Amino acid sequence: SGSVLIMCSVILWMKLVSYVHANSDYRNHPESSDLVANFVQDIDDVSKTCTYPQNVTLLNIYYFWVAPTLTYQIAFPRLIRRNWLRILTLITRLFLSNVLIIFLIAQVVSPNLMSLIEDLESGKHVFSVEIFADYLLKLGIASTYIWLLVFYSYFHVFFNLLAELLKFGDRVFYRDWWNSSNVSAYWRLWNLPVHYWLIRHLYFPIIRLGINKTGAMIAVFFFSAVMHEYVISIPFHMIRPWSFLGMMGQIPLVAITKYFDKLRPGSSIGNLIFWLTFCIIGQPMAILMYTIDYYNIKNDVATDSGCVGSACGLRGEL
Repeated sequence: SGSVLIMCSVILWMKLVSYVHANSDYRNHPESSDLVANFVQDIDDVSKTCTYPQNVTLLNIYYFWVAPTLTYQIAFPRLIRRNWLRILTLITRLFLSNVLIIFLIAQVVSPNLMSLIEDLESGKHVFSVEIFADYLLKLGIASTYIWLLVFYSYFHVFFNLLAELLKFGDRVFYRDWWNSSNVSAYWRLWNLPVHYWLIRHLYFPIIRLGINKTGAMIAVFFFSAVMHEYVISIPFHMIRPWSFLGMMGQIPLVAITKYFDKLRPGSSIGNLIFWLTFCIIGQPMAILMYTIDYYNIKNDVATDSGCVGSACGLRGEL
């Protein structure tokens, strides 16, 4: 529940930043609102004639808060009617995909993490390469399936469900990131709402300050790394660098995969590096590191309170 609340707060903050920036542009450049109305297709008659400050209403900002987008504009493409059969099928798919996620967590991830904690409590040398690699392989396939199911249920099913309920016309939430020949292409394609927000409200403003593209890219990855760490660390009540380092580690991977992409155009080397580093190694390694750190913190708290292991249970019984 803490992770969900943190995620919702981050999404709302990003939407408010976009709302303020966009309306500032509409206020300083009134002609821009007319350009949006002319370029956006399938908008209703009210939106076609809406200009700043007529768009600054509670109904307008509430719609934007719920809409499956992070970047505000004065008019969004809208559908004429809702497809209730599609809504029903989307709800069914959302339910089934979440059941599969819970099943994999309960049957694969949780038992392996409990086994890791038991090894920690028994004093085994779990940091050896062999044992760490063993847990990495046990979690690798399951974590990849879970991540793919989360992506499918959130970006494809949930976003389309929101769009259908709100008659929101823009349904392009991702592109074929799984075929990315380099890591840079993956980050541009897998999460288009966040990508558009970063480009519009961070990357281009940095470019306008006179900083080159490489500096702007590093700043974007740094911001993303901080936000990833915030979303993951705060609910666990511990600040650790693993998500931050994982995101900052994408910068050399971008350079490496772009090099191979130029060296062997059309090859799958960059795609293979992406799948290995991100899904097979990166995610299960992050799970293991956070689990170990979380156990150590809890163990330190128990030690400070004067009970360790079975002694805590004995005290509770007494």
